[in-house]
Amino acid sequence: MKTVRIFYHLARADFFERTRRYSFLLMLGLVLWLGYVVVSGQFRMSVNPNYVGVINSAWVGTLVALTTTFVLGLVGFYIVKGSVDRDYDTGVGQIMATTPMSRSLYTLGKWLSNYAVLGITLVILALAGIVMNVWLGQGGLNIVALVAPLVLIALPWLGLIAAVAVLFESVAWLRGGLGNIVYFVLWLTLISVTAGSTAMGKPGSTVNPYLDPAGMLTIGDSVSRSARGVYLDATTFSFGSGYVADNPELFTYNGIQWTTAILVSRLLLLLVAVGLVMLASVLFDRFNPARLRPVKRRAAAPEPAPAPVAEPIPVSSVRLTPLPKGPAMRFR
Repeated sequence: MKTVRIFYHLARADFFERTRRYSFLLMLGLVLWLGYVVVSGQFRMSVNPNYVGVINSAWVGTLVALTTTFVLGLVGFYIVKGSVDRDYDTGVGQIMATTPMSRSLYTLGKWLSNYAVLGITLVILALAGIVMNVWLGQGGLNIVALVAPLVLIALPWLGLIAAVAVLFESVAWLRGGLGNIVYFVLWLTLISVTAGSTAMGKPGSTVNPYLDPAGMLTIGDSVSRSARGVYLDATTFSFGSGYVADNPELFTYNGIQWTTAILVSRLLLLLVAVGLVMLASVLFDRFNPARLRPVKRRAAAPEPAPAPVAEPIPVSSVRLTPLPKGPAMRFR
């Protein structure tokens, strides 16, 4: 029970410390802008050549989930990364190193804090999706259909992003700018492989959900199959911003068919995230001073030099001048 309390208070304190920073306000501004982009239709899902789903709860929820996995898959890492590094620079980590807190408990607490921050972004985007559904949608609001893709696709993916951030901060050479570059290359590789995959909604292709951590292939396959059920010439799925053909043909999308394989794959994604956090605890140096990278500190003001001691000056023999003789003073 004591371990659970330590874990909870560590994650809670770290979360509230982040929310008091200006960077958190910038993050909220970014997420609000992203919600506006979704609501205004600047990010769109479609099926080639020119088929778009009717705006209902299932379509909006899937669109928001895909936007979350695509954008926050990159930006979310840089939003949450830096918590461990801050403990190094402020000296808080060295204080915690003197306590009985284990490495695994520390990294788990950081992961939960990262996850909570990214979870806030998901809640804001879900609210933006509800606004879009009520404002532009047809057939009323179905909360389950709207929230299901966010919970089952986007939320496990954000958990993995939060774990990767902790892992990178636990490795000395990945903690700084080099780690930021390495992560960008990994993200770009994943997106390129996913976008170029033959399973991206292509007719006759199948999707292996265990090889689809971001859920993009699962979403693309579901949307394209729904379009082909109405239009026989429908082909591949596409997502993004830019040119959209006028007067697209509409079809009704009823959401992802949640198979056992999809649900198990999303659960395994969370288990992989926890595994990465445990690996981070093994690689973590527990703020060992011998392994700390040099930190630039402000040059302290030089102490004033002590005043030189005056040397003794030799003095020749001194004689007092005798007083002149005068009349003697008498008392009567």
